[in-house]
Amino acid sequence: MTTAPDPSSLPSAPEISAPEIDDGRRAPVRPREVVISFWAWIAAAALEVVLIPLVLADGHLLTDEALDEERAGAVLRGDSVQLDSGVVRFGAGVVIGVVCVAVLALAAAYVWFALRMLAGRGWARVVLIGLTVVSAVSSFWVDTDWYGMSMVGLSVFATLLMVMPTANAYFAEPRSRGQV
Repeated sequence: MTTAPDPSSLPSAPEISAPEIDDGRRAPVRPREVVISFWAWIAAAALEVVLIPLVLADGHLLTDEALDEERAGAVLRGDSVQLDSGVVRFGAGVVIGVVCVAVLALAAAYVWFALRMLAGRGWARVVLIGLTVVSAVSSFWVDTDWYGMSMVGLSVFATLLMVMPTANAYFAEPRSRGQV
């Protein structure tokens, strides 16, 4: 049977500190607000991806409703020309596909800008604030459901964290040049 080593004979753990920059200065430690904001942006990107099945389901329902309304309207008007359902479904499929690609691109942009923001890039913070303003303003013109309002709320929450005083100090600190 082996015995446990004496704790005093074990090597001590290294001291944890911020990594050094080339000229010997210490890299700034990220404030908690910046880290929480980063994860809020990642959650917003995940919500965007969750939108894809909702768009697919809603798109097919809306296509069926539009076809039913057009058929009913044609009967009431006495029109002999009706929409070809295959053409309508193809057009709706193209629109749905474009929307899904746009949603994936927006989610990827959220992640990329959030990573740049986490690294302390002020320009990424400005872009994320701009995205928040656009989504908040557009929510007044578009029929926004629970999903849209949760996206706006999450974006506003992440933006408010990015402009807290400790976060402002983090973004104001000089960074080494040449990094993206």
